[in-house]
Amino acid sequence: MKTNNIVYLTDEYIYLKNKKKKDIIRYKINDGIISGGKISNIKNFIKTYEKLLNEFHLNNSLFGDAIKIIVLPSYLPSEINMLKNIFMVFNYRKIIIEKELKYFKLSNNNAYINVYNNYISISYLDEFKKINNLYFEPKLFKNEQDLIKYFKYILNSKEIYLLGNGNLLNTIFSDLENKTGLKTYLYSNHETYILDKSK
Repeated sequence: MKTNNIVYLTDEYIYLKNKKKKDIIRYKINDGIISGGKISNIKNFIKTYEKLLNEFHLNNSLFGDAIKIIVLPSYLPSEINMLKNIFMVFNYRKIIIEKELKYFKLSNNNAYINVYNNYISISYLDEFKKINNLYFEPKLFKNEQDLIKYFKYILNSKEIYLLGNGNLLNTIFSDLENKTGLKTYLYSNHETYILDKSK
């Protein structure tokens, strides 16, 4: 189903693609509203999203618009329900939730790692072709080198596609291939790539 609005949430920005606007809107948000790619302060998120809609003159029609929200693969069913309930406040008539893995080609030979300064999400296929999604905070590891060793341990010989932003992403990108021998690729601006591919 085609939608008029497509949203992708990160800890620092709300990305919004709207059929009325030529360019993708990248809206800076305050710290603590979204944490780990998930809404952590509902009241402030609603105020911020309302401000975004007003600022760009994107208020819904009387009968509401459809919206697609693209989320991390690690979202649980309860988190998806909460997200739908939050967006119902804005009079959307249809709310579709899709996991971002739909827009990348996951295979036995590769893995996708979302790296942000305060969370990491890893998606890969195991030997039984089952999708594994790991989600954790980088502070679980003493340093970046231990984190890189962990990647090597769980991903063995897979090609790695890095997504995200921040200092930690840059450190991992510069060290991962050199120290582990795993082929590593970096998607810059993966948020806009996902929104452009989404219909």
